[in-house]
Amino acid sequence: MKENTRATTRGGGSDSAPVEAVDRAARVLYALAARPVPSTLAEIAARAELTKPTAFRILSTLIAEGMAAQNAQTGAYRLGAEPLRLAANVLLDIPVREHALPAMRGIRDSIKETVVLSLRNGDFRYNVDSVEAENAIGQAQQIGVPIPLYAGAASRVLLAGMESEELLAYLDRTTFARYSDTTIIDQPGLLAELGKVREIGYAVSNGEFTAAGHAVARAISDSSGRAIAALHVSVPRSRFSPTVEARSVAALTTAVEAIEAAMASARPAG
Repeated sequence: MKENTRATTRGGGSDSAPVEAVDRAARVLYALAARPVPSTLAEIAARAELTKPTAFRILSTLIAEGMAAQNAQTGAYRLGAEPLRLAANVLLDIPVREHALPAMRGIRDSIKETVVLSLRNGDFRYNVDSVEAENAIGQAQQIGVPIPLYAGAASRVLLAGMESEELLAYLDRTTFARYSDTTIIDQPGLLAELGKVREIGYAVSNGEFTAAGHAVARAISDSSGRAIAALHVSVPRSRFSPTVEARSVAALTTAVEAIEAAMASARPAG
């Protein structure tokens, strides 16, 4: 679950009340999104760090606004349909996505594996779009889930694109957690991997965040050379091989070059 960010208010005036209300509603939404199955009132209240009466009042408002829904038989809560509309608008407002989608489809058609676009937000990356594999068994993607920048190939290409000062600041404030036996959780090991990524231009991971999945990733950079997104091929462990890795690297390299050229052409002159 996304860590709750409490609103900071000034003074004791009435202007602080709406900020606290929004903060609490956001925490309830995060609590709803933290699990893929419906949750009880008690579970939501605990995740949001609210009393059950407060969580109940907020949920009632969210249901009225279409942001949440309740099962009439079980009484459990889930996200409503309205966040889908909001998410669609967010996706439309991501410029790199428009240029990436044709290239992602080209990779998928070429190597028959799932292709994913990720963006960095703070100390995490988020998968924002994917083009699914045509194989009967693909690698499921977690769209919109916060993924630490130290876990996985797509994360590492974003870290490798940081300036040294920014990278060291990130490492200083980050507590590493192990998501699998292959997650890199020590700074020396991670720095060594980042050095390799900078040298060869791509990253490879083996189930570091999502079990039983391999990934090959390259960064997408803007005109200044700053990594603004990551493109990766996701392959089930049973199908991964040196040949698949090599084909993925070649397809990603061609795609990233095309995306960066398209973004440069679309940039307003002057």
